[in-house]
Amino acid sequence: MRKKQNNKPSAREREEMRQMRRMLLVGGGCFGAAAIVGVGATLMDPAFPVLPGEGTINDRLTDAVLDRYVLDLTPDEDAKSIVVIGTTDCTYCRTFVKDGLDGLIAYAQTAGLGITYAPIGTSSGSLASTRLLGGFSRSRSNPTEILKAVYAAAQDLGRGEVLPDVAHAYGKSLGLTFEDVEEMLDEPQIAIASRIQATMQAFPVQGTPMFFVANEQIPERINMFSGWSGLSSLRGQIEAARVA
Repeated sequence: MRKKQNNKPSAREREEMRQMRRMLLVGGGCFGAAAIVGVGATLMDPAFPVLPGEGTINDRLTDAVLDRYVLDLTPDEDAKSIVVIGTTDCTYCRTFVKDGLDGLIAYAQTAGLGITYAPIGTSSGSLASTRLLGGFSRSRSNPTEILKAVYAAAQDLGRGEVLPDVAHAYGKSLGLTFEDVEEMLDEPQIAIASRIQATMQAFPVQGTPMFFVANEQIPERINMFSGWSGLSSLRGQIEAARVA
């Protein structure tokens, strides 16, 4: 139903819509393109698009039945303040994991923020990576080691190595048993695709890496932005989103 003409959006709503249009242009209106090229510059505007819907980040992960398949990067923090969504197909996601992941977690631990990583993608490689993260996340290894292992495994798959061999090699390095890995490999492909779809429905992605950050005072208000241009820039963007 169309809104009545006299029901004009507020200045804040107009700014959010403008920012969303800009993000779509930068990140790519089509997710397939965004997943491949990512977003190379973090936007630093005073207003952020707000994630539609209701509930905290924890609520949304639970409602989408994603808790078991995402990676808890800060196990000591029960309440999650940040969701990072990436794909191993994205150059900027790979750079973020290589150069920024440790720094982001250190910052979050100092600030008392909880972070969750969720994988998405549309290619066979990213589907395989989503499968691996879902299985590897059950390991007792350090979360950063798990995520870096997933990205390293994706590179091996890109060089033509077969999924079972890669899964068993990295799974063993993370302390998983042969049976654990076989169970992961037996999960139907349709279940992996459905999980990605559920993630994108709960946390719409226009570019990768994508960050969803809960407001410090109102956790149900979740601001979002995309891009990676360095840890300092990312920290500033998170701090701004926490109070926006």
